[in-house]
Amino acid sequence: MFDMKKLMLYGLFAVAFACAGCADNPKSENTETVSAEKEEIVITEDNESPIVVTTDSVVEEVVAIAGKKGEVSDTVISGVNFRNYRFHFTSKDFAKTINFTLPILDNASVQEEIWETMLKDSYESKDLEQNLEVEFANYWNEYSETAGQEANPYSSDEFYSMSWNIDPFFVDGGCVAFNSAVWEMSGGAMHPEWGESSYVFDLSTGKTISEDDVFDNSNDSRTAIATKLYSLLKAYLKEEEDTEDVDVSMMLNGNFYFTKDEVIYRYAPYEVAYYAAGEPELSLMKDWLKPYLKVDGVLYKYWFKD
Repeated sequence: MFDMKKLMLYGLFAVAFACAGCADNPKSENTETVSAEKEEIVITEDNESPIVVTTDSVVEEVVAIAGKKGEVSDTVISGVNFRNYRFHFTSKDFAKTINFTLPILDNASVQEEIWETMLKDSYESKDLEQNLEVEFANYWNEYSETAGQEANPYSSDEFYSMSWNIDPFFVDGGCVAFNSAVWEMSGGAMHPEWGESSYVFDLSTGKTISEDDVFDNSNDSRTAIATKLYSLLKAYLKEEEDTEDVDVSMMLNGNFYFTKDEVIYRYAPYEVAYYAAGEPELSLMKDWLKPYLKVDGVLYKYWFKD
């Protein structure tokens, strides 16, 4: 029998976002560390490091949300308001989990831009709660005969399970970073498919922070960074580096986040390695990156300027 908690565990990825401060935005006087623990968010003060959110125990939390209306709640992270949308449905042939934590901002247009970027074309940012309630109520009606039962991926070729988690991981200096993790499994599939994307936003504008906002735009700098990432990938895979010329440009995929000490690139299964390699995460330390950063860019100012 398929274990639903294991399914949820696979679907709820270890959140690995991080974000750094934006130019002209002072750091918050107090920062907080937030972790999801059972059915509550525990906040502890940490005045020496930016906000980092972890979800080590989120499996039990989401599995418990099995009602028709789900759960919507508010929390404050490092002075920024967030709203949590947690909806879960399971039946024999279909299961779905939505776990979104999105910012609530005074500037409605900035909030809308961030929400629309995160939700893409799947949900409208307006009336999100109402839309989710209607969607999950419909699941209870559509799968009424087996609603609430343990999901069984081997019950039929029509089986489908999906979870989507959007979590803030790092809030500091007017920026917020999110991890968007999607997990899917269909009946008869050999293994699930999943992927994670990193988003870093300037809270004053709602704009994403991209490679062009961080790195020197010269070809030499980009090639040096990509080559370093390729070298780290080979070390991660425990393989020798190729002696022939390799196009390393694929390593700069735009899926990155940064912390107070490093930039971390993430890659989906099959993107740069075989499936069993999982999702490689490759770290570039700030001292190594300094020569390749845009001097007037967000990251250089965050790391090397007061």
